[in-house]
Amino acid sequence: MLIELVNVMNDSEKCRVKIVGGTGYTGGELFRILHDHPRVEIVSVTAAGLAAPSEPLYKHWSWLRGITDMPVSEETECDRCGADVVFLSTPHNVSMKLAPAYLETGCKVIDLSADYRFPDPAERDRWYGTTHASPDLCAEAVYGLPELFRDQIKPARLIANPGCYPTGSILGLYPGLKSGMLKPSGIHISAASGASGAGKNAKILFHHTEMTENFFAYRVGSHQHQPEITLVLSRATGINVSASFVPHVLPIRRGILSTIFCAKARDVSLEDIWNVYRDIYGAETFIRLYPLGEAPNLQAVQDTNFVDISLHQDQSTGEIILVTAEDNLKKGAAGQAVQNMNLIVGFPEEMGLLSL
Repeated sequence: MLIELVNVMNDSEKCRVKIVGGTGYTGGELFRILHDHPRVEIVSVTAAGLAAPSEPLYKHWSWLRGITDMPVSEETECDRCGADVVFLSTPHNVSMKLAPAYLETGCKVIDLSADYRFPDPAERDRWYGTTHASPDLCAEAVYGLPELFRDQIKPARLIANPGCYPTGSILGLYPGLKSGMLKPSGIHISAASGASGAGKNAKILFHHTEMTENFFAYRVGSHQHQPEITLVLSRATGINVSASFVPHVLPIRRGILSTIFCAKARDVSLEDIWNVYRDIYGAETFIRLYPLGEAPNLQAVQDTNFVDISLHQDQSTGEIILVTAEDNLKKGAAGQAVQNMNLIVGFPEEMGLLSL
């Protein structure tokens, strides 16, 4: 029997989930997390463009050989397959066509694409170059950043999982802006990601031969995550936030390191600002605030759901420098999606996400 109100599951019930797009990087990471989740049953994995109507999932993820014979099937008719929650790990412009049909069946939908991250569909269309197929759902979708929107996520039926770059940048800036200690303008974000952020069907620019012993910026001044960062920060703080954003690609598989430059809004010490971050994030399981004088690195967050944050001050200019680190496939995508699932079905938020 399907559980129509999944947020009231009792202690013996499991959440039945379907993964759409299980052959992509985030889909594979979702399967990895959910396979070991103590309160989850994966009922279906689907994808597009398979060589056969159904194939063993280990043909796409070799680390699953000998662990599971679960098949991945062609996604055709938005079949719920008895799932309580459906994860759409699909490309931009695809989820907006699938989500309405899944919602009509009564299940909850967590979308890992950018299709519902903008309440105004026209703003999304401007940056992604297409006309939204289900614009009426944009205002309903809840932005799935639990540390800022936990109470709105819990009763939601459609979650817009945040972008990987925005996750670190938003969480890095939020306490300083919300407290009025950092200026909401003149912010500069320089972020570098592992190549998995480009997806499995990446352009030639992101192939191994081009990436090895290389480092470069891309989409300078026109990246779609810039408006996502400023829009969410403006909504969360009630202040009009503006920032420039430049993404880079590192010759590694996973991880994002962001360096954020901003000015103080008033005469406060670095210690005062750090104390605000401690007060706001002290109870957050997945945010680790570093002591003054220390800075995070990618090895500390790879394969985890943590965002590590450090605060610094330029001794010459007085400028505040924030450094954040996260795993783009975990907290930047699949891990955060499972964190959202835990919230909407009433599980402990960290369940399934603290394994070493």
